[in-house]
Amino acid sequence: MKSRTSHSSDRIIKTSVGTFYCRKNTNDFQFANYYYEWGVKKFILKHIKEYNVFIDGGSCIGAYSILLSKCDFRCIAFEPIADNYDALLKNLELNKLSDKVVAYQIGLGNENIQARFKFNAVNTGASSIDREDNSSDQLCEIRTFDSMILDLKIEKKEKILFKLDVEGMETEALLGAADFIIKYPNITFIIEYKHSGIDHVKAVLNTLADFEIGIVDQYNIYARKIRNIN
Repeated sequence: MKSRTSHSSDRIIKTSVGTFYCRKNTNDFQFANYYYEWGVKKFILKHIKEYNVFIDGGSCIGAYSILLSKCDFRCIAFEPIADNYDALLKNLELNKLSDKVVAYQIGLGNENIQARFKFNAVNTGASSIDREDNSSDQLCEIRTFDSMILDLKIEKKEKILFKLDVEGMETEALLGAADFIIKYPNITFIIEYKHSGIDHVKAVLNTLADFEIGIVDQYNIYARKIRNIN
């Protein structure tokens, strides 16, 4: 899995994460690599006994949900792009996890809207909301996490690991989860700040609760909730 060359046809590959459907001329094979984003995986594996629920915000092909569902986590995945979501469902089926991972074709934000996304046909995990001319042909559903809490049936006693990698919508997704953050005591986020900016992400977090915040790798921080703001 060290090759960085895309396949010229659709393929099924096996890695130590699981079995994956990889679309031709994409970087899907890279996401399926156990050592991809190794800093994030190393952090998760180091703390794996501290959590029992994994929320995958920006799941793409589902590699993290597949990895953690095999570690007996309850996994909830969100992926707004139709083509990625279809690949995610195929991968859950290939790994016999369709009944263990709940997947939503939804993006996370700070309001319930329909929005156009730019689909990156090669680096499929880099698809992002169209903030410029709104002419992209991918119309996706965006929801606040708070609006889905009743459907998700997450108990307040659960120990939750929430990964947010939503290509510049991280702060919006956090604001859309404000009630969740206030009401649930045991939450740790892993947040990619590459597009949103680390200072902006930290500032938003600090308006929602007191967090222990630290560096995971060059693009990600962790934020462990300590207490609500008095």
